[in-house]
Amino acid sequence: MTTHSGKNGLVACPNNHLNAHDAAVCDNCGLPIVRFEAHLDILLRTLAEERHQLGAAPQKLFIGVGEQGCRLVRDFHSSWGAAQKAFAFLTIDSATDARYTIAAPGDRPASADAASPLMQYLIPSPEGAQKGYYALGERLAAGDPKIDDWLRRSGIRATSGNQSVFLLSALGGATGSGASPNILQRAKASNPQLRSIVVALLPGPDEPDSAHFNAFCSLSQLIRQETGAFTDMVLLVDQDRLNRVRGVSCSGEEVAREALLSHMAALLAGALQNGDSGEADPAHLAKMSRSMGVRSFVPCLAIGRSLEIFGSLSNILNSAVSCPLTEMDRSSVLLSFLLVQVPQKLASSLQKENLRADLNRWNRQNFPHLKGSALQLSHYRGGADRVDVCLLLGGNPMAIQAKRAKAGFDRFKAVVGKKSWEEEFGASSKSVLEIEKVMKQYDTRLAEIAR
Repeated sequence: MTTHSGKNGLVACPNNHLNAHDAAVCDNCGLPIVRFEAHLDILLRTLAEERHQLGAAPQKLFIGVGEQGCRLVRDFHSSWGAAQKAFAFLTIDSATDARYTIAAPGDRPASADAASPLMQYLIPSPEGAQKGYYALGERLAAGDPKIDDWLRRSGIRATSGNQSVFLLSALGGATGSGASPNILQRAKASNPQLRSIVVALLPGPDEPDSAHFNAFCSLSQLIRQETGAFTDMVLLVDQDRLNRVRGVSCSGEEVAREALLSHMAALLAGALQNGDSGEADPAHLAKMSRSMGVRSFVPCLAIGRSLEIFGSLSNILNSAVSCPLTEMDRSSVLLSFLLVQVPQKLASSLQKENLRADLNRWNRQNFPHLKGSALQLSHYRGGADRVDVCLLLGGNPMAIQAKRAKAGFDRFKAVVGKKSWEEEFGASSKSVLEIEKVMKQYDTRLAEIAR
């Protein structure tokens, strides 16, 4: 390329033709003359205007996928998140399955000084299209380029090095199971530095084998290592176990079922009601999990436990671990992450150094193969003595955590094995074998870490 110095800086013709310095187009080929300094100035001004319009990138993004995942994000938004200026919220569902509609808040996320809106996107589903299975849900999401645009609207940016995404989904349906890994993959492509935590609900014992098949397939994609796992942490929750857990709010009201997951998300994200101070950093936990190669975690919750009644952190931890939200084996636990929320009036008696010492003693008593632990402490303003605990235990093999889903997967596979997988269910027999291989490889790696 031939360049010349002109009054507007460097100028050039793409085809090396000589032209007068003030020419707008090349006299020989008709191509525009490039004036580097002038065009660079236009580009910089355009980028500055776009950045001003977009506002500050949110630090934490909540994405609900599928009917139940969308409901969880809506509930969290109304209970905790609407006033959080550094949060963003997006729900994604199939257009044929959606049972609600949210008015779109515009083409860009809220500015830094406004409350966080709740955005909704519905994936188009052709009329009469077959649905109900993981691979078909994944295919529907993969074929929709608009999802990338909505992820950008929610605030995911490659220039932000401190973003965490929380994806909430039930893995029994086609949209939740199939679209969730695909959406996480695309979010990671938009921001390679993004940290991600999935809260995944597993099908209950009364749900059909096809739902367990979907869940097992989706989990394999979320944790697979060969192409890079789509998420850092998966918090697995059995719906029937969740229904048996109870908590107490600061106001003394019962907290149960999906409201408990809202509390757990609030603890993870630092969305404290009447928050005073805190150090909740999901990115740190996600980074530690990924570095260890431990992806799947068992959540254990103790919400609103009275310190006067329980007496110590150890007793509250025993209460939490007595009813884990997924089946677990204590001898398999490799990582122990504890998030504690205490009232400000107890801050002097529950200092972090003392809590860490109590946690270390309790860990040694309960988890013989533990390789690492972390403690994050937050305070809230309030007169009660109630303590909230979220304990995340990583390292349990999928053979334990997803045992019911694996059993349903095997039964479903045996029934339909003689049919055309590609035609009926959107997946090939080869891909089904690959799913089983991924899960076995994950459990093998966990066993190696435990040695």
